[in-house]
Amino acid sequence: MTQPKPLSSLLSRRGLLAGTTALGATLLAGTRAVPAASATGRSGALQPGIQLYTLRGPMADDPIGTLTAVAGMGYREVEFAGYHGLTPERVRTVLAELGLRAPSTHIPARELRDNPQALIDLAAQIGHHWLTIGWIDPEDRQTTADWRAWAKAMNRAGARARDAGLRVAYHNHDFELLPTSDGTLPMQVLLEETDAETVDFELDFYWVAKAGQDIIEVLSQAPERFTLAHLKDMDSSGAMADLGQGAIDFKTLLAQPAAAHIAHGFVERDDASEPFKSAAISRQATRSILTHR
Repeated sequence: MTQPKPLSSLLSRRGLLAGTTALGATLLAGTRAVPAASATGRSGALQPGIQLYTLRGPMADDPIGTLTAVAGMGYREVEFAGYHGLTPERVRTVLAELGLRAPSTHIPARELRDNPQALIDLAAQIGHHWLTIGWIDPEDRQTTADWRAWAKAMNRAGARARDAGLRVAYHNHDFELLPTSDGTLPMQVLLEETDAETVDFELDFYWVAKAGQDIIEVLSQAPERFTLAHLKDMDSSGAMADLGQGAIDFKTLLAQPAAAHIAHGFVERDDASEPFKSAAISRQATRSILTHR
């Protein structure tokens, strides 16, 4: 997942493989203790959802037709990455007509940092619950100090989002699980220094495995804060694969207590050459991976 466009263009076009490692042990040892999972976690089975970045080409050409196709595949939830010319009112209406929900949207990190209220207002109009940072530009995440600054920015935005009944979330790639120049893990910084009352996390299974980390170990650092997930598979070479076509055992992982608070799981494949085919294959895989069909 790459960074969404700024808000000014969001309404136009949006231009387990790993075992326990030394880094995983560092994360386990360095993160503060957190409360045990509570009754506020997942109730019932995950609904089948898709991150629409997988279908960014079709979404740019025909967003309503693409959403109609997604609903026809049996998806019940979508996660946006831009709205491709649709007004907030139109997005909300189309979702209702198609029987879809959009609990989360990926938003530009700098915009959340610099102008969170505009994003909060837009999300509230559409009916999202999470504003999720999907990407931070490399120049904005060079040092541990940069990551601490992002934690503060997320806390500020989270406090404002809470006033509107919303939450902020952070979606990982691999770089948050690799040490900075001083040996600090960015994910450790984010978990320790963001406010658990307003900031959640969206675990991308593929990128955790790509970083050489153990998925359950990462989830176990703060299970109640990982409320969202990207169900993205990995083949034996380390490349992305359609869900169910790779080596990550999602069914077993999602059944673990550490994953109990994941309430929304979105399939995604960043590099799908045939996005509708990829979406259909992944949807079929959810029928065995997720209890709810």
